[in-house]
Amino acid sequence: MWLMRVVKAVFISSPNMDLSTTILVVTVILLLIWLQFQKPKNFPPGPTKWPLIGSLILLLNRGSTQTKLSYISQKYGEVAGMYIFSYPIIIISGLDGIREVCFRDDLAGRPENAYQKIKYGKMQGIINASGEEWKLQRRFILHHLRDLGFGKSSLDGIAHEELQAVFDDIDDISGGCIKGFANPVNFHEILGGASINVLWHILAGKRYDHRDPKFKELIRTVQKLLQLTFESSGIFNAVPWLGKIFPRLTGFTTYDAHFNPIFKFIQDVIDDHKKTIDYEHPRDFMDIYISEIERQKNDLHNIFNEKQLKQVYNELFMVGTDTTLNTLSFAILYMILYPEAQKKVQQEIDEVIGKDRLPSLNDRTRLPYVEATIHEVYRLSSIAPASLPRTPVTTEEYITFRGYHIPKGSAVVCNFYCLHNDPKLWDSPEKFIPERFLLKNGKGINRENILPFGAGKRSCLGESLARNNVFLFFTGLLQRYSLRVPDGQPKPSQDPDGGAVWFPKPYTVSVQIRS
Repeated sequence: MWLMRVVKAVFISSPNMDLSTTILVVTVILLLIWLQFQKPKNFPPGPTKWPLIGSLILLLNRGSTQTKLSYISQKYGEVAGMYIFSYPIIIISGLDGIREVCFRDDLAGRPENAYQKIKYGKMQGIINASGEEWKLQRRFILHHLRDLGFGKSSLDGIAHEELQAVFDDIDDISGGCIKGFANPVNFHEILGGASINVLWHILAGKRYDHRDPKFKELIRTVQKLLQLTFESSGIFNAVPWLGKIFPRLTGFTTYDAHFNPIFKFIQDVIDDHKKTIDYEHPRDFMDIYISEIERQKNDLHNIFNEKQLKQVYNELFMVGTDTTLNTLSFAILYMILYPEAQKKVQQEIDEVIGKDRLPSLNDRTRLPYVEATIHEVYRLSSIAPASLPRTPVTTEEYITFRGYHIPKGSAVVCNFYCLHNDPKLWDSPEKFIPERFLLKNGKGINRENILPFGAGKRSCLGESLARNNVFLFFTGLLQRYSLRVPDGQPKPSQDPDGGAVWFPKPYTVSVQIRS
């Protein structure tokens, strides 16, 4: 019936066209439409590919990110394929499949980042770069950050300084002992500056006052950017040429505007370092990178330049802000929602550390319940519900993954949310149960089946520092304060906000100093 309607419509719109020509035109139109529905041979199972829009109907009609990821995993299996416009997306959901993706060299590429492509014409930094330049940059950065103590116990003192500043903020906002800690505290507002300051000490040799309005606004800008990455960059990411022609309409202008203050902040730091640098005695990673730029300035193939430096610092600043902050915000939330777990954490801290000194990274192995609690926070919060996309590294039309063809140019995404909530791996995955990570003897923890920072060569560059910061700040806060839901307020929701990165819905905490 619908075929006759198409024929009739074409015939009526062109009354001078004979029947055979009309049938030919309609056949060509239908063939083109049919081709739009087709997926490549042996493409993974997934939702219908509609002409022009791909599988957008599914994504628009399935609610929250966790609902979408769960639906895709349950309906189409551990290897699912779909299209956003004409762009193929492969979603991997099982533990073994995710591990395979993380460690396969032919899946270590990155799709082109539309923002960088439009803005600079090429990929900068390390998160979105691929190939030999990415390898050299990554090797250089990791080597020198480790030399500077990145993720080592030598940073205890820096973390303690920031922890004391957090205590001062909490005491001030809550009213402290003078007012009986009467005022509820928003930990999310307090903790952002502390986490980035530990990183910034290594990167730029300085710290910022947590209450500095400009610094606080910069952190809020980073958080907004991470939301925009999911909410407002979809059109120009999927169809970059539209972003170039219609920057306002596609959200590119808004996205770009949020980057400007971050890049200005970084440029000011670079300019200050260049004025006072001693190339023979670098003070921090900024000096080391600027020295490398100077050393290679006459090299025709030089990949170390100021644009790269700005992008590397932008990525480290953004990742360093959101990873630790959001994890700690969820950790505090779970402590007020699960007071029995909070009591067990504090009991272990009191027995091992006491109250006369701040926690050290050397205490970690002696605090298995604290470590198990932190791992349960990583699992249940899943602040990165899906990995950054990878793409096949191949000269062929496709690579083979578990019997399916993954076309060249596809975005391959690991479904961490479903991994961390898989009932085959976790009993009652919706519940907060730190004990699930304890070994049977209670003296260590089981780290299997959880990948909060990814794995392989594309794992989070700042994983060691993030883990250390979360441990020190969480342990220090629970050592000093008892936390609970403020009187007269309903229990806050565990459901996350955000898109590409998750954080708790706004909530406040009633604090009391522990005697």
